[in-house]
Amino acid sequence: MSSTPPLRAVQAFEAVSRLGSISAAAEELNVSPSAITQQIHLLERHLGARLIQRSGRGIELTRWGITYRPYAAEAMEQLRRGARELARVRRSNHVTVSALPSLISRWLGQLLHDWRKLHPKSSILVDGADAEPRLDENEADFRISYGARLRCHQRVRHLFRDYVFPVAHPALIGSGRRLADVRDLLGFPLLWTDWGPDYSPSPNWREWFAQYEVDAADVPCELTYSLSSAVIDAAAEGRGVALAQHSLVATALAAGTLVRLSDSSLPLPQPYFIAWSSTALDRAESANLHAWLINEARRFEWQPSA
Repeated sequence: MSSTPPLRAVQAFEAVSRLGSISAAAEELNVSPSAITQQIHLLERHLGARLIQRSGRGIELTRWGITYRPYAAEAMEQLRRGARELARVRRSNHVTVSALPSLISRWLGQLLHDWRKLHPKSSILVDGADAEPRLDENEADFRISYGARLRCHQRVRHLFRDYVFPVAHPALIGSGRRLADVRDLLGFPLLWTDWGPDYSPSPNWREWFAQYEVDAADVPCELTYSLSSAVIDAAAEGRGVALAQHSLVATALAAGTLVRLSDSSLPLPQPYFIAWSSTALDRAESANLHAWLINEARRFEWQPSA
């Protein structure tokens, strides 16, 4: 066995292990599923170990695949970082904004679209990542993130403390129907969010119903998502009622694809923040974007009366 495995094979395995399916990996890498399978077989032959196996209609990692996965993920991430750095060097007027994926899809993306209308010559790369970038190693100019993760950065500024309230697709509740009592929500599927151990948890349904003296045992927990954006997507498709963040549903509420079901709200335990690299504010375009984002974020700040 040579010391270096085939790069395409490692890339295919990393995509399958991350996405959980061969078809999803094929779509991401823009190749056929059979090509993904061939590359994984090539890697298995190179390593002398079986990495994936069939499980019902899907696939799962073997014990060898589980062992190899973090090394493949780290290798591909290093290559992605190198590509980002090369792009930054080639485009000195380029601004890279890193943010949590749900923020990008439901909040930041619209804001940056508005910014581009005001500054049509600006060039922005939006990088959705859960991991905090090393800003002073040129992995990004700005990072928008949440909570205690501000400790990862040297230069930070408060953006806003978000808040949650119940939302649903209008058709789920019924055209023109008003809820006579918040307890009526218990008759609909409740969509939950669990961010995992890395974040202070968002207020959940039991905490929200506790305002109305509803016993926690009477609040069912049947469907939970790890991404806030996935919860909102499910609500927008009429699958249930979401306890959603204001920033992430503001556009949908304005468009009427979601409706707010109660004036009551609960604040998130910690605020969102913006961090920046040591050189990000040296360029006028970046400094203007920084100030604009801070100003726009004020619209989403929780108020006790909200």
